[in-house]
Amino acid sequence: METFPVETLKRIKLKVTKTRVQVLKILKESSKPLTHSDIMDQLDSSHSWDKVTIYRTLGELEHKNIIKSFLNKERITFFEYFDLNQEHGHLSCESCGKLECLDSSDFELQWKKTPKFQIQSIEIIVRGFCKDCR
Repeated sequence: METFPVETLKRIKLKVTKTRVQVLKILKESSKPLTHSDIMDQLDSSHSWDKVTIYRTLGELEHKNIIKSFLNKERITFFEYFDLNQEHGHLSCESCGKLECLDSSDFELQWKKTPKFQIQSIEIIVRGFCKDCR
């Protein structure tokens, strides 16, 4: 097994399981937020995966602040790996519901650390129409 998912799971005190390792690896390597269905499609096809176990895994990882979720217009949940140091915004298409990461060259997100408040996450969703739906 790869170091990243295993060490991360140990650090957050979750048992290292094949499901958790695979889900975390998929989300970490993805360049965009993924739905439960997207994750199921990317799991190793040589293994039988339980949909409910994947949902539970996503919930556990979100509870531990390792991933975060977003709802699009159709109330479909998207998940992505969370790193406060690489926080970014998202583009959400009002027509097709696609959710994509906002390119840092299009939008710069900066915040100042303050002793008044400990930031745990930042959510910026820019709504509009993707190039396919314009």
